[in-house]
Amino acid sequence: MAKPNSPHIFVTLAAPTLNAMEALATHVSGVPVGYELRLDYLQDFSQFESHLHEMLMRLHFPQTIAICRLTVAGGMMRGSVARQIEILAAAVRAGCQWVDIEIESVQKRGAAILRELRPAKVIVSYHDFQRTPSLGGVYRRLVRLPVQVVKIATHARYLRDNLQVRRTLKAHRRHNPRLVALAMGASGIPSRLLSLLWGSAFTYAAPLNHSPAAAGQISAEVMRTVYRVERLDSHTHPYAVLGSHAAISLSPAMQNAAFQAKHVNAVFLPCQTNKLGDFLTFARQVELRGFAVTMPFKRAIVRALDWVDPLAHRIGACNTVAMQQGRWLGWNTDAAAVVEVLTKRLRLAGSRILILGAGGAARAAAYAVRAEGAEVVITARREAAARSLARGLAAQVVPWESAESLEVDAVINATPVGMYPHTDAAPIDLARLRVRVVFDMVYFPLDTRFLNEARGRGLTTISGLEMLVAQGARQFEIWTGLSAPRALMEQAVRAALDHSAAG
Repeated sequence: MAKPNSPHIFVTLAAPTLNAMEALATHVSGVPVGYELRLDYLQDFSQFESHLHEMLMRLHFPQTIAICRLTVAGGMMRGSVARQIEILAAAVRAGCQWVDIEIESVQKRGAAILRELRPAKVIVSYHDFQRTPSLGGVYRRLVRLPVQVVKIATHARYLRDNLQVRRTLKAHRRHNPRLVALAMGASGIPSRLLSLLWGSAFTYAAPLNHSPAAAGQISAEVMRTVYRVERLDSHTHPYAVLGSHAAISLSPAMQNAAFQAKHVNAVFLPCQTNKLGDFLTFARQVELRGFAVTMPFKRAIVRALDWVDPLAHRIGACNTVAMQQGRWLGWNTDAAAVVEVLTKRLRLAGSRILILGAGGAARAAAYAVRAEGAEVVITARREAAARSLARGLAAQVVPWESAESLEVDAVINATPVGMYPHTDAAPIDLARLRVRVVFDMVYFPLDTRFLNEARGRGLTTISGLEMLVAQGARQFEIWTGLSAPRALMEQAVRAALDHSAAG
C-alpha cells in the first residue's frame, strides 16, 4: 500500500479551464483524496501559475499530480517537450507535489529533464492505448530512471490482460521506485478495483460517474462505497458478473451491498468480455468464489461446469455459478424469480404468456411459467432459435412481425431491446397487442420505453429491477448460505441508478 501520508486514490480532473477542474473537485467528498490535474486539457495558460496556486489554496493544498501529456503520447497538448516541462515546472511552483511525465518525453530529451521538475516527486509513465504487451520489459525500462514512482497503463482487450497487471504488481510491490499499474477499458475494470490489493502505490478514479478521463475509470465515490477498494485484503473473496455488457451491470452495487450488510469479506466485480474462455482463465487465476452470468453466456457456460442443477439442465441455461470443493456448480435463479414476480400479479396456471426472445433469460422464463401450468407463446427475431426452445416445452411459436396482433395475459421482454444506451427502442408496439401484464427484464434504465408505454395504456407492469433483486437474492444465498437482505439490495440498485443519472 501507499505511504500513510499519500492518498490511495487520485481523482483525475480533466477540463478546459482551472475553474471547471475546481468544480469537478467539489463533487468528491468523504475521505481525502489526491487530484491528478490534466493540464493538457487547458485551453488558456495566461496567468496559469498564479491561478493554479489560488485554486490549490482554495482546495487546501491536497496532494496533486500535475500532468501535461503530449499528443504523441496520447494526450491533448500540442507542443514541444520544452513547453511541456515549462508548464509542469510552473505547476510545481504553484504547489503541486507530484509530476507525471511520459517516457516518450524522457527518451526525447534525456533523463536530465527530470531535474527541472524538482522538488516535486516524479512519476514516469508508459501508456499503450491499443493492447497490453508483455510488461516485464516495460517495467525494466522505467525503473532505471531516478523517479519516485513508475506507472504502467495499458488497454485491456481481454480479461486475461488484468492477470499481466496482477503478476507485475505482485512481483514488484516492495521495490523502489514504487509501481502503479492498471489496464484501461471496460475489460480492465478489475485491475482498477484490485490494484491496491495487488500492490499498486495508488490508483485513479473519476470525479463523477460520467466524467472519466480514461476508459474504464470509475468514480471515487463508487470505488469507495460500492467496492471498498481501500479495505480489500488477502482474505477478501472475489465474485463477479460475467457478460458482454458487464461494465454497466447493477449487480455489483446490489451484491456488494449485501456482502457489506451481512459482514462477508468479499467483493463483486464486473467482468466484461466477448469470449467465455477468456473469462474462465481469469476466474481460475484470481480464484473467484462464484459468479453471475448474463448475456450472451447463459447457455454456453453450462458446458464449462462440473455440475448443473437439474432445473438449469432442463432449461439449458445457467445464471449462477459457485465454486465448491474445487468444482464449478451451476444453478438458474432466473426461473424462480420469474415465477415469484409474476404470481404477485396473475394466476399462472391457465394463463397465456408471450415471451420475446429465445436466449438464456427467455429459456428460464419459458420453462418456469410452463412448469406452473401456463400456455407459452414464443417469438424471436431468430425464428429457428424460437422453434428450438419451443420443442422442449410444447410451446407455440409465432413470427416476430405477427406477435403484436396476439391476445395474451402477459408479455415478457427477455431481449436486450431498450437497454442503455439504446433507451429509445421498444421490442414491440403495444398498440395492437391485447395484454394485461407487461414484464420487462431490462433494468437499465429502470423505466424503459416499453414499460412507460404500458403504463400509459393503464396496464400492470413489472420492472427489471424487481426481477434483478429476486434472482440476485437467490444467488447471494447460494454463495453465502445466508438470508439475503432484499430491501437493502433493492435500495442499492436504486442508488446506483440515481448515481448514474446524476453523473
